[in-house]
Amino acid sequence: MSAPAECRPASELADPLVEAIRGIDTTALDCVQVNAAVLADAAHGAGAHLELGGRLRFPVRAAAPGALPTVEQPPAEQIEQMAGPLRLALDTGTPVTDGTVLMDLLPKDGSALYVVGDAYRMPWLPYHGHQHMDHSVLLRAVDGGARVEAVDAYDNETPYGRAEPVVCVYPRSQAAALFDGSPAVPVTARPLPAEPEPLSRVLGRNAGDAALLLAGEAPERYAAAFRDHPDQKTACGALLLETWLLNRSRRLHAAWVAHHAPGSAHAEAAAERAAAWDELTGQCYLASRRVERGRPVPPQIHTALARLLRADAETAVQAVPREPGETMPDPTSIRRTVTSTVADVLGTDPEAVAATDDLSRLEGFASFQMVETVERLEDAYGVEFAPTDLQPAVLRSVDGLVDLLLRTTRTREVTPS
Repeated sequence: MSAPAECRPASELADPLVEAIRGIDTTALDCVQVNAAVLADAAHGAGAHLELGGRLRFPVRAAAPGALPTVEQPPAEQIEQMAGPLRLALDTGTPVTDGTVLMDLLPKDGSALYVVGDAYRMPWLPYHGHQHMDHSVLLRAVDGGARVEAVDAYDNETPYGRAEPVVCVYPRSQAAALFDGSPAVPVTARPLPAEPEPLSRVLGRNAGDAALLLAGEAPERYAAAFRDHPDQKTACGALLLETWLLNRSRRLHAAWVAHHAPGSAHAEAAAERAAAWDELTGQCYLASRRVERGRPVPPQIHTALARLLRADAETAVQAVPREPGETMPDPTSIRRTVTSTVADVLGTDPEAVAATDDLSRLEGFASFQMVETVERLEDAYGVEFAPTDLQPAVLRSVDGLVDLLLRTTRTREVTPS
């Protein structure tokens, strides 16, 4: 494939979209987030993208048999979750494999189309010709549509070289050829007038997730999956990606806290947590290199991984402002109540309820039982759930119901009646 007609570092160009890149710490965002962040800052002003760092997520995806767990999210899920914090309407179109069709979707006014494609086919990236992976880029028509600009703010040191924010200009036909034969997902973006979610609500949701994690052994199980995997070369490579993702998310969270509460104890703690993840990522890189040479894995990385996840959760719980004497609800007690309530509604054993991650798989589960479970839990704790929180995915999961109760009851100490 021929080289682009022109490719220049974003730092050398003057343009509203490119100017937005210069106000972003692009090393704190992954390859799906970073170009959506550019659109947010261009639309709402410098720093708008920091709202992506508000939610400090803890859930780890359950691994299929023989597979390793991961915190990585599919692009479609990320796009859905980014829209609210970035105050953008992100409308995902049908994947296309014809580059000409993709070019025809570019806005005629020269605004950008956000696209998720294959990094393997993007010549401005070090991954080009080396590794297939989902990657976002902003495409816009210039010179009356005769040429196409690819704007990419991704910033990372890869095994194949450095990726830096760049703008590449291609003849329209050449740009189309880059996307021929490989699915590309077009996403139209427009600004929304909504205000950012209130700080107290974000902190409360973080604390609910964190309390749920602290109630069990999820951090230790997550770390043990990598420690005990029979193929340590594969495990170390996967763990390097995991810590890379966690490191970037914690750095972005620290920047969000510093933006909203500069100089606070919470900002200091978040910065310390981010620095610890940066250090662990470096240790995992060293471990991966050692395993490649047939040397043993330093055992401390797995212990550190579990410890850092717990420390993050403890920091999130402590970050929620409370009145004197106010405490976080006990997640272990709430889990027992949820499990026994669901079991009673369905007429099944609590062990069966605790063993499934999707309650709809249990015999007898239907909409009526879902409603009855919600009403019983509201009555038990003397609360009323917000209608917007009663999402099907939440109500089909013990974890979802526990998290819902933790968030709803955290403002006061309650016990089931």
